Amino acid sequence: MQRPTVLLALAEDSGAHRRALTAAGFEVVDDLTDGSAPDLAVLDCDLPATMAEDLYSRLHDGMSVPTLLLFGQDIPEFATSRSDGSDEFAVKPIPEDGLVYRAQALLIRGGKHVPGEEGGWASPTDDDASTIGEGRVISIFAPKGGVGKTTVAVNMAVALRDQTRSRVLLFDADVGVGNVTSVLAAPYRMGLSDLADSPPEEWTDAAFDHATTEHAASGLRVMTWGTDPGESERITVDLLIAALRWARRHHSYVVVDNHPGYDDRTMAMLTVSNDIFLVVTPEIGPIRNSAQFLDLAREVGLGDTVKVIVNRANHGVRIADIEQALKLPVSATIISNGPKAVIASNEGSPLVHRFPKDRLATDLHGVARLVSSGGDGVAPVPARRSWIAALVSRTSNA
Repeated sequence: MQRPTVLLALAEDSGAHRRALTAAGFEVVDDLTDGSAPDLAVLDCDLPATMAEDLYSRLHDGMSVPTLLLFGQDIPEFATSRSDGSDEFAVKPIPEDGLVYRAQALLIRGGKHVPGEEGGWASPTDDDASTIGEGRVISIFAPKGGVGKTTVAVNMAVALRDQTRSRVLLFDADVGVGNVTSVLAAPYRMGLSDLADSPPEEWTDAAFDHATTEHAASGLRVMTWGTDPGESERITVDLLIAALRWARRHHSYVVVDNHPGYDDRTMAMLTVSNDIFLVVTPEIGPIRNSAQFLDLAREVGLGDTVKVIVNRANHGVRIADIEQALKLPVSATIISNGPKAVIASNEGSPLVHRFPKDRLATDLHGVARLVSSGGDGVAPVPARRSWIAALVSRTSNA
């Protein structure tokens, strides 16, 4: 099966980047001498000016090749004045894995599947032929578990449905671990694992719709990867992205509960999200992990999509110190109320419905309002002892 082609035009030695793209399933080409258009291009703006501009013109005059433009200080005028909206920009230097993620994102946003390690990729079928639609995707993410990520995802999705009365989907993409139906009383019918053995042409609208259930009390729609950890390896990046493409076309909002970590499936989901809500608790370990993730996010061009959500914010490190360590303002805070969270989870009821007048529910609604109204979800938090000296020291040495 033919590999997707990427034109790689870098000013410096491109051996490491070439190997990374090849390992990810791309066929790397050096020029356009055969006259055929590559699937995408990576163009270094630090090439000699006439060379870079000439190559850019050839990629966009008649070919319309989506291009990732790398630049050091300033984006050249030819790129800003002639871009047709399909191009993306990244600041140099870009690490090898960062380049792979950005290349995969260009394919995904063009309505194509990312390649596997064997290099094959399927064209979208007639039932899935459009690019990712207009629905807004909000990825809930934490580098490691134990910070309340799924609780935030479930309650934010329910609150978003309550606030907007729009069609909202909660997408459980915490493959192998997560199961939102265990904390939300939504009947389980089937998951994406049931589609894993089907060829991509059978990943139709009807198939994805059949894999979706509904939380009756709120009207929230729910899609899960499955329930059996033994089935997790069968869930591919292609299948997750195809499901997300369908979800965006049929819902106003898609809230994704992502797997903690940096596997290809998670990075692909983060790359195509409109917003990434980074959940952190006010403790040294989670803050250090979040700082490392933010470094990666900035390297691969995702930094501007991240909003920091502090869970259990009435304990531990002060909000101002968290902001200093992460070099990013906190967008919303959620207080801790363990007993009520346990009661709601055991009953399969979202906190925002089980305890609607509690401060905890108010805070969770504040997180949803970051999406529904663009409001500021930050609430005053009691001052706690400052651990910033140790924190900054540890994050800088991590």
